[in-house]
Amino acid sequence: MGLGGIFKFFLRRALELFVIAAFLTLIPNLPPYAEFSKPINVAPAKPFTGKLSLNNKLDNVQIWHKGDLTGPEAFDDLNGELYTSLYSGDIVKLTGEHITPVVKFGKPCKGSYEESICGRPLGLEFDQNGVLYAIDAYYGLFKVDVKTGSKQQLISPSTKIAGRPIKLFNSLTLSSNADIYWTDSSNFTLEDGVFSFLSDGSGRLIHYDSKTKKNQVLIDNLHFANGLALSDNEEFIIVADTLTSSIHRYYLKGPKKGTQDIFIDGLPGLPDNIKADGKGGFLVPLVMSRDAQHPFLLQSIGPFPFIRKAIARFMGLAQLIFQKIDQYYPNDFCMKAVHNIGHFDAFPSGLKPKRVTLLRINKNGEITDSAHTFKGISGISEMHVFKDTLYLGSPFNDYIGKISLEKLGWGDLKKGESAKAATPTVAPKVTTTTPKPTTTTTTPRPTTTTTPKPTTTTPKPTTTTTPKPATTTTPKPTTTTPKPTTTTTPKPATTTTPKPTTTTPKPTTTTAKPTTTTTTPKPTTTTPKPTTTSKPSTTTKTTSAPPTKPVAQATPPPKQTTPQGQADRKSVPQKETSTPQNKRE
Repeated sequence: MGLGGIFKFFLRRALELFVIAAFLTLIPNLPPYAEFSKPINVAPAKPFTGKLSLNNKLDNVQIWHKGDLTGPEAFDDLNGELYTSLYSGDIVKLTGEHITPVVKFGKPCKGSYEESICGRPLGLEFDQNGVLYAIDAYYGLFKVDVKTGSKQQLISPSTKIAGRPIKLFNSLTLSSNADIYWTDSSNFTLEDGVFSFLSDGSGRLIHYDSKTKKNQVLIDNLHFANGLALSDNEEFIIVADTLTSSIHRYYLKGPKKGTQDIFIDGLPGLPDNIKADGKGGFLVPLVMSRDAQHPFLLQSIGPFPFIRKAIARFMGLAQLIFQKIDQYYPNDFCMKAVHNIGHFDAFPSGLKPKRVTLLRINKNGEITDSAHTFKGISGISEMHVFKDTLYLGSPFNDYIGKISLEKLGWGDLKKGESAKAATPTVAPKVTTTTPKPTTTTTTPRPTTTTTPKPTTTTPKPTTTTTPKPATTTTPKPTTTTPKPTTTTTPKPATTTTPKPTTTTPKPTTTTAKPTTTTTTPKPTTTTPKPTTTSKPSTTTKTTSAPPTKPVAQATPPPKQTTPQGQADRKSVPQKETSTPQNKRE
């Protein structure tokens, strides 16, 4: 066969494929049942220059819980403990190496190919009261008590919004007034995600009013609506349009209220879960990469509805055949085939570029920094800042990636204790001993704070304003006020003064909350007579009773023993020190 014969052979095969494609596209009422009428145009990927320049910042990502977890995709934290959602349909709590199941929305199932039965939580977030809001791709939107595991369904899959059923619950975020913004990705379920990429856009950004319990569509016809996040002042919300490598913005306040625009496009990959970075910007992971040399296949055929429809019809018919076989001869092989044909997991790995890219984007839609790698990790769907570490999740991996923020060069994102559901720092009597009460510039009377004669504390106002008050606060780091009359913080919970009663600007009102601070064994020190405070030794002997809700101080004073029960404080993040043998209960 000469060159001409080879050419004729391939030409005939091409014509045959064209006839088959025409047959598949022109015959009505064939699966999948969707629209393929509009071209999908995607902006070219931005070049790797400036803030987007390639680097190796992610080369040293630590692999954590390898083999213990499948598909840890989304994260949030509460009281020093990290929570994540899994492919198995569970939400678990991670305390060091210890894994504790919290809640499951689905039912027992055989394996991942029964994903629609297992359930698949894709997004989660705690409110300020420690209530967990979670969204499951198949079962809907829930609120969860993580202490008891009890759950309440807020939106079910049977709900119709603007005349359309909900097919793919994807991501959520909470506003300050407890409203919920969430995404319905497309007219297909997660098992048929590839069909979402082939058909016309049908994803939606939706607002759930917590008072009226009603849903309102804010943006429609997105090409797989995905992660979302509110701006720091809640002026606008952004949502990932995954297939088009872009992010849309919808204005909630201001002169542009009710309008939308493109926040950023031309991303060198497909954006997934988005999170506010706590600094006015956003963290955007690219779950799949693309660039000029490595285009994303489904984007390349986007402008050609005919080709997209032919491919979708071919896949849909193949899926239908296996469904019919399983219907009459139930077997796991056919069930797995039905699951894999349209699922993202079955997308050929060879068509996925190896590069992993994470972005920081400011409130103006500008890339301010990026981190890359070509080894070690893949398919990152979410970035979560927890204490001084960045945690990386993925629906495809069996591990969690993590890297120090300092090593990454993102130390400004470091967080202290979680503000969510944190117990107020009430430690009424953490310290009651003052090593040198005489160093308080001979003003023991203000420390009694119960003297009816405020003039007794004013004989030496100049001495109280001298630099020595700094020495009075050395054993009490939490209270360093200039005037000795206010040497303690307004909250009696700190009780850093020798006496349990807190001092207010007016001494006559210093015993505002005696109940919150247990009285010392010698209440005579709080008698109106200022002479009772002339014995500083009594303050060194008094030890306070254990507080009802002890919380550790930021910097423990010298010569101080921590009260019992200190370890139970909710406001202090727990260290990840659980033993490995307790994995997966």
